Amino acid sequence: MKQTIVFEKMHGIGNDFVLIDNRKQSIQLSSEQIIFLGNRNTGIGFDQLIILDDSTIEDCDVAYRFFNPDGSEAEQCGNGQRAISHYLNLQTPNQTTYCISGLAGLINSSIQPNGDVCVNMGKIISIQKQHINNNICFEVNFGNPHLVTVIDGVHSADLTMLNKFYTQSYADGINFEIVEIISSEEISIRVHERGAGETLACGSGACASVAALQSIGKLGNVVKVILPGGSLVVEYNQSNKSLSLTGPATHVFTGEIIV
Repeated sequence: MKQTIVFEKMHGIGNDFVLIDNRKQSIQLSSEQIIFLGNRNTGIGFDQLIILDDSTIEDCDVAYRFFNPDGSEAEQCGNGQRAISHYLNLQTPNQTTYCISGLAGLINSSIQPNGDVCVNMGKIISIQKQHINNNICFEVNFGNPHLVTVIDGVHSADLTMLNKFYTQSYADGINFEIVEIISSEEISIRVHERGAGETLACGSGACASVAALQSIGKLGNVVKVILPGGSLVVEYNQSNKSLSLTGPATHVFTGEIIV
């Protein structure tokens, strides 16, 4: 049976999302339908699909699920978290702090005076140094898996080739970040997301990259992360050992599609 879906198109510095608020409708999607929606030529197109629902956790505003364009489910997405918070703020302008629940646990966020969204991304679960083909890499578990490596000339690198080179042994896939250190307070990165390919931005990738390099003393507690779509700020909180991610989020349009 065909169903009409009301959706929001949003992005965080170019990392784009289709958001479906299932508190206002009852949409059930198969993997094939998610793949259709994610196709930029024949569907809507997105880096990730966000589905919102009522949270079963007391005092949480909403529950989320993230899906990649290939239909697989993702555990975490920093830019997506900021998009959700911005969307909630559009619905409730007088509220500026939010609690969101999902596979990554409880995520707390706040709307800044300039409109940017700050998300407490939680703690890094683990960082493990690896040698892959004689190159130093960092496996970062941040609720979702990341592989981080430092290179020179990040903007001119063949990210697709490097992703195949470094991640071929990861049967379940892994998010891959290449990083260039500009200073102890600034880095430039590009991200190949598992299930999506290269994206203009990746919030969890920015956090994973900063955490990896902080673990070996290369970066300070507050770091500007430059991505192809724009810049984010990642801050390490010494008191609770967590990372926060701050940057803009944008609502593009509301639409309908029949699937």
